[in-house]
Amino acid sequence: MPSLPPICEHAKAGLAKAKRETAFRLNELDDAQNKLQELEAAHPPDEAAIEAQKAEVDQTRDNWLEARKKQKEWQEAVDELCNP
Repeated sequence: MPSLPPICEHAKAGLAKAKRETAFRLNELDDAQNKLQELEAAHPPDEAAIEAQKAEVDQTRDNWLEARKKQKEWQEAVDELCNP
């Protein structure tokens, strides 16, 4: 089996890194959503904390979506460069 071109190796390394980042961001989002659920279930609810956590959930969702976008771009690069 022939070795892969360096550009393909670079794309595969980028994809692996992007997958790790996406998984990390998803865990971050899950943690933020869980904290929000805990805050909403508290008695009495702390409205200021809930609103702050909603903003955190929104930010972590944006981070996760951006990571997914980058992962997709790396996957497309791998498909193009490694499977001509």
